[in-house]
Amino acid sequence: MVDRLSPADSSFLYLEDVSAPMHIGQVLIFDQPEGFTGASAVTAIAARLSDLPRYRQRVRSVPGRLAGPVWSDDPDFDIDYHVRRSAVPRPGTEEQLAEFVARVSARPLDRDRPLWECYVVEGLTGGRFALVTKVHQALIDSISTRDIVGLSPDPRARFGAPEPWSPRPEPGNRDLLTDAIGQLVSRPTGVRDTLRAGIGELRATAGRVGRVGSVLARSATRPTSRGAFEVTPASARRYRMHTADLADFREVRTAFATAGRELPSIHAIILTVIAGALRVWLQGRGEHIRADRSVRAMVPATTAAGEMVAVFVDLPIGEASPLVRLHQIEFSLAHQVRTEQGMRAVDLAAMGGSAPPALHALGVRLGSSLSQRLFDLVITNVPGPQRRMYGDGVPLLATYPVLPLTRGNALAIGMTSYLGVVHFGIVADRDAVPDIDQISAGLTEALEELRDWIARDPSTTKGFRDD
Repeated sequence: MVDRLSPADSSFLYLEDVSAPMHIGQVLIFDQPEGFTGASAVTAIAARLSDLPRYRQRVRSVPGRLAGPVWSDDPDFDIDYHVRRSAVPRPGTEEQLAEFVARVSARPLDRDRPLWECYVVEGLTGGRFALVTKVHQALIDSISTRDIVGLSPDPRARFGAPEPWSPRPEPGNRDLLTDAIGQLVSRPTGVRDTLRAGIGELRATAGRVGRVGSVLARSATRPTSRGAFEVTPASARRYRMHTADLADFREVRTAFATAGRELPSIHAIILTVIAGALRVWLQGRGEHIRADRSVRAMVPATTAAGEMVAVFVDLPIGEASPLVRLHQIEFSLAHQVRTEQGMRAVDLAAMGGSAPPALHALGVRLGSSLSQRLFDLVITNVPGPQRRMYGDGVPLLATYPVLPLTRGNALAIGMTSYLGVVHFGIVADRDAVPDIDQISAGLTEALEELRDWIARDPSTTKGFRDD
């Protein structure tokens, strides 16, 4: 019996092309211990593979596409192909690392090999190194804490030596055809779904991963902003990493408690800061921003049942007051998440481990399953562990998500919080957004603007719920 990909996973293979690769990544920055070499990182990751059999398997297509593709052990699996050593030139800045990430993340994964890569990047300032991962969404089929890096809160945890491995024989074309015909005979209605390939699979994905409530449907009927956020698909990317103290966002929230008012969520505050950054960015381009202009973000939310739902939040970038922006975003977000029984960030964080990559991937998967005419950009915000994590005993310093760009969109923003810091990963089309640094700088400016407004007039902090 073959191990067949699910229809949802198959859809991402069918719809992928060079301009829209369907992998998701992360940048993990570690403190480099004495005696560390890139070879030791390769050995540690190789030791992880015994717990991750899918990472030694490649995708095989069925002749004639009579059935969906299957997973099969790669008889030529080469760990040195998948875990590659690299370095940034001196002085080894984070800007140089970001350029490296932009280049490697833009390249599709090799379909003839297992669908993942990891780069060990040495030479960072401050005695640090980075792991840059790329994992196809077809490999991420559930919310799982098991990823290729294998982070642990225990500094003594070690992966040990890689275990011997022998691939199972690959099924031949005759075996694949026999199994496919047997499947079609036992389930003849499956022919229609299989032959529809990507389109049918994509619609099935949308139906499974989320339902759109009445508020969402009404929001979706409004026109999107497009303009700077729309692009003809291209392969080149820009990437920037930005950090902000989680304490600064909590300080804004505390100001509402001090005033005896209902509290906005941290998520709403972060979205307000992003709205302010987009406003600064567009103004820097010389755009005239009308007072009623908004940018629609597709913000994935997770329900208590573990279901991903699409929440469309109109970020009011035309509104001059950051407090009014916060009121509007909180109202929209709270109402939709409450309607969909959304799970709070603290509940997501309680899932523990290194779940953020999988949660970001599920959010992007949801965005990919919807028409890009419904939103201008995808924003994912996943709470990470708030205790020190280690990879094979090496302390993790920072973790940044690397989202794929959904087809036709020029910008995506992912966030992972870790150890009291919110790590922003900003991905953009290289030609459409040459000024990506202005977005990063705008995040700092917008947060300061929000804090200043509250400091000047605390009485305006009203009208929020306490969650």
